[in-house]
Amino acid sequence: MATLWQASIDVPAAARAPAEAAFEGAALSVSAFATAPDDRIWRIAALFAERPDRAVLEAALAAVLPAETAATLAVAQLPSVDWVAASLATLAPIAIGRFHLHGSHHPRRRAPAFDLLIEAGQAFGTGNHETTRGCLRALVALDRRRRARRVLDLGTGTGVLGLAAARLWREPVLGLDIDPIAVAVARENARRNALHPWFHAYPADGLRHRAVARRAPFDLILANLFARPLVRLAPAIAAHLEPGGHAVLSGLLRSQAAAVVSAYRQAGLVLRHRNSEGDWVTLTLRRPPASAGRRTC
Repeated sequence: MATLWQASIDVPAAARAPAEAAFEGAALSVSAFATAPDDRIWRIAALFAERPDRAVLEAALAAVLPAETAATLAVAQLPSVDWVAASLATLAPIAIGRFHLHGSHHPRRRAPAFDLLIEAGQAFGTGNHETTRGCLRALVALDRRRRARRVLDLGTGTGVLGLAAARLWREPVLGLDIDPIAVAVARENARRNALHPWFHAYPADGLRHRAVARRAPFDLILANLFARPLVRLAPAIAAHLEPGGHAVLSGLLRSQAAAVVSAYRQAGLVLRHRNSEGDWVTLTLRRPPASAGRRTC
């Protein structure tokens, strides 16, 4: 197993989300946990494949942390241990609607629960982060009104969102991620949950993969990324969404939501719902139908 580097910083609870976002796009994964009994102080830890540039990280943190926050960034090389798996093994199961997400150390639930075994691994997405939970809630809400038949999970991570969609509808789901480790984890999770006939994951940068060209347009696109890539991908996501289709977007802070909504409005999508959990926001947008007779998501 490759040796990893970790950058960590202790911040007040109010600065937790901005500190997480400061590592956006650079870290392999970002985790946060309270270090004080009253949840006053949170430690934000980011994993890197190579030694990160301390000056760059400090500048990114200084740009988002309150001026009165005095915090020291620690950078250290970690031993060859799967720290992500070790930390995820202690996470509690998550119940959202009929979804029950858990690791192998927790028991399954019988029907009618939608049981998903998401094993600890080197990829983002266990259901424990506010953004993943927000996307799952958006899926539950969409399921009350319509059925998605062609789904794209962009930045699939562990595959949790794509697998949830496959579990709901038993329809084809395409998962894409720039990280080949995440793709391997997502494929294994699909096999563990017997969802591999519907869920297929591939390594790709954005939407550039031949499988996208074969399956587009999609009636549902899931993208739990960060604000900047979501804004950059707005035209491409809109172009690959069929009329009447929906996009569920997360990985953005409350302060970033307006810019993301604006980018997708310019691309032709309309905001249908917004839900917040803590400092994080999940958006559900729709591409207006071409006519009342066209099939929608």
